[in-house]
Amino acid sequence: MTDQEIVARAEKFWGRAGITEPYPRSLERAVAWALPLVVVKLPRLGLQELRDWLEERSIPYNLSLPDRRLRACLIARGGHGLIFLDGSDADDERRFSLAHELAHFILDYLEPREKVLEFLGDAGSEVLDGRRAPTTEERLRGVLQGVHLTTFLHLMERTPAGRVERLQILAAEDRADRLALELLAPKETVLARLAENGVDWHSVSALTLVRQTLRQEFGLPQTVADRYSQMLVMQQQQPASFRQWLRM
Repeated sequence: MTDQEIVARAEKFWGRAGITEPYPRSLERAVAWALPLVVVKLPRLGLQELRDWLEERSIPYNLSLPDRRLRACLIARGGHGLIFLDGSDADDERRFSLAHELAHFILDYLEPREKVLEFLGDAGSEVLDGRRAPTTEERLRGVLQGVHLTTFLHLMERTPAGRVERLQILAAEDRADRLALELLAPKETVLARLAENGVDWHSVSALTLVRQTLRQEFGLPQTVADRYSQMLVMQQQQPASFRQWLRM
């Protein structure tokens, strides 16, 4: 997915919301206006707490995984979604977790669903929501390829302890991170703010300035700000001439 496509999706989200949030953005109000999504904060988020919450509300689910802590979770069905956040996390961590799960809802659930409904019409919702199985013709058309039938579930681990070995999962996480960053700290806005602050991209202090700006003005968590700042510095630095390399 190109940078232009990521920017277009972020702009579409803000267009749907009909509002523009100041920085640092919480996204919660915009989510409520833009999409059929509900944000739920639990004092402690883990698979068992998630099971208990769903059972108390008689919401069907299939969570046969061993219990573990979570930073965030997305459940979507019937065109609607629930984003669960760990209420004990710091504000900046919750902010990025929400943006990341929101990105998954848009990219991995809502957009594929909208494409199927556009192609199949009302009959498509019957398949997507599990009210009937897809016909052979529908499968052969390929329109359902890569589309989640019935309940969509995305779990984000609290720590990077487990390795992800499937390339499609890594690609999906990368897309979600890129859209999350564009929602919280749009690249062009960040660059403009840094220019106002007099950034010198070839200075050894550039990385520190970018990191501080992302943390203090855009509210990104430390680990995310570290990665994003490194990427921005590398992108903005042009190959130095031999004289620059010698500090002449």
